[in-house]
Amino acid sequence: MAVRAALIAWPLVVTGGAQAESFDLTRATCADFSGMSGNDQAQLSLWLAGYFAGGAQKPLLDLDKINAAPAGLQALCAKSPQLSLLSAETRAVFMPAPAP
Repeated sequence: MAVRAALIAWPLVVTGGAQAESFDLTRATCADFSGMSGNDQAQLSLWLAGYFAGGAQKPLLDLDKINAAPAGLQALCAKSPQLSLLSAETRAVFMPAPAP
């Protein structure tokens, strides 16, 4: 249910408001994630799940992992605030490591 709400709300956040905001995820760190509201963390977690699934060419989103991701990322980010949000460590929150 929370994922559906995030999917519905995401376009409103991205396009809403008089001033457009951008967020360069290639530079985003755990510190950025930790500074977000819970709602923004949930929305970014959904985006990250899609990003990592797309990169792995796996067209399946695990809703349980997406719902648990903000807490998992918060725990990871508490240990490593400068960690990139597009790292292998954050990817592991959403899906298993790729097979060698």
